[in-house]
Amino acid sequence: MGHSFHRPEELTGLVAYDPEGERIGGVEQVYVDDCAGRPEWVTVKTGLFGTKESLAPLAGARREGNALHIAHAKTTVKDAPRHDVHQHLTADEERELYRHYGVDGHGTNAPTPGAEPLSAGPPEASRTGTPAGGVAREPVRARLRKVGRV
Repeated sequence: MGHSFHRPEELTGLVAYDPEGERIGGVEQVYVDDCAGRPEWVTVKTGLFGTKESLAPLAGARREGNALHIAHAKTTVKDAPRHDVHQHLTADEERELYRHYGVDGHGTNAPTPGAEPLSAGPPEASRTGTPAGGVAREPVRARLRKVGRV
């Protein structure tokens, strides 16, 4: 069972651990969902001497004191696709990360069974991505935005 993180500040100074309790590294940056404004991903210092940053999802994560227990093995985090830690992740970068972790990209760090993705399309689009004209289209995914170092 995960925790829902509402503010990037809640992740300040945490150290990430995998499900087996193995230390992964310190939380460096937070990425929030553009629509919801909630933290969805963090970067964690990995590599020899913590010289690299790997993106890790907050889906299924929980906080215990200064520890952030994520739902993925240390090797999975270390092997995650590397992306520049620029302001936004592109849709392709997001898809690659979601696929790597096997995480649903519905834009929530507390997965809800049966939840619909939110549409980030024009105002006439409904929650399911069907525009006012009635022609169904693929739901538009909100991009993840870096909010800076924690």
